[in-house]
Amino acid sequence: MRIHGGEDRYNYILNGLHPPENGSGFAPPDKWLTLPDMGHIVATYYNRHVVEITSLEIGISEASFLIRGNPLINQKSHIMCLGLIPSHFILLFLKDYCPLPPSSTEWKIHKSEEAAS
Repeated sequence: MRIHGGEDRYNYILNGLHPPENGSGFAPPDKWLTLPDMGHIVATYYNRHVVEITSLEIGISEASFLIRGNPLINQKSHIMCLGLIPSHFILLFLKDYCPLPPSSTEWKIHKSEEAAS
């Protein structure tokens, strides 16, 4: 709960991670990813770095890394890049050696020594 800023925010995120009950295959807004909150969760689940690219009108671009564990050996092949457009994510493929956005605040604050290496 400390990472997420309290019990209310933790419960909101936890609820968002469970599949929708409507069975339609479409996620209602309360099930949408909020990468500032969930980027490190997605990174940990998929064992990949997660990069969110968006415009300033929508939010901030940032990179999320594993909070615990060793850094990934082949960094390049373990990046999941998501482009956020209004109310939708798209998978992006980055060019070699392109700059990445800064690390997420949650990672900077809560990373383990092992992950920081």
